[in-house]
Amino acid sequence: MTNQIMIKLANLVLVAVWILMLAVAALAAPQEGAPHPVEGTYSVEAKGNDLGTIIFLMMLKREGDKWIGEVKDSPVPLTVKSVAVDADNKVTILADTGGTEVTITGKFEANRLAGNWTAGDATGTWSGTKKETTTAVAEKISAPLPNTSTASLTALEGTYDAQVTADGQGTLPFVLIIKRDGDKLITEVKDAGDLNIVGIKVDGEAVTLSATFQGNPFELPGKISSSEMGGKWEAGGFAGTWSAKKRTDK
Repeated sequence: MTNQIMIKLANLVLVAVWILMLAVAALAAPQEGAPHPVEGTYSVEAKGNDLGTIIFLMMLKREGDKWIGEVKDSPVPLTVKSVAVDADNKVTILADTGGTEVTITGKFEANRLAGNWTAGDATGTWSGTKKETTTAVAEKISAPLPNTSTASLTALEGTYDAQVTADGQGTLPFVLIIKRDGDKLITEVKDAGDLNIVGIKVDGEAVTLSATFQGNPFELPGKISSSEMGGKWEAGGFAGTWSAKKRTDK
């Protein structure tokens, strides 16, 4: 009888261990359909003695067990051949530029990738900040405006002569239209071209325009003063100023 009890207990222990192993494996496995934290589009700045500084966009995406990558808006042609991401979110990218193999390695932490690159005898460093998704931008735009009265919203309505200046790049003028829609404001830019203003958030005297350039989102923070607004901005390795003055003509 004692031996039978011991055998039953041993079998129960084995079953419990097996169930625990299955549970741990299920928790460790990536959830089906959930995006990997490394996936996304990054604003990248790469530096090197022979290269100087270049800025471009890099997209990383997981398709099943395979990773793919793409580089856009790079002044140096760069074709991604393979992408590997390990369990510690370390990234290894093999690319080609004019027949020269480029090896890019980095680590993902706090929504940012950073590391080193080599191309033949040339070496350097790089970093990339993940850009917000269209969904995240839309959620910000549709959020209620804090600390803003109905009178303040009405006062901001109108047509503005606006401009965005990028240091060393030039100035882009445009016409910004702000309208009230219930308890929030909506924006419109006629003949937007590469630049568009897709939303506005106001908190007292602080204002932030949600902008896109060639479809890439960034923010223009600033202050409101009487019939004018403006401030300084920084995104994707670029920086500058912006301003908007309300038209008084009817």
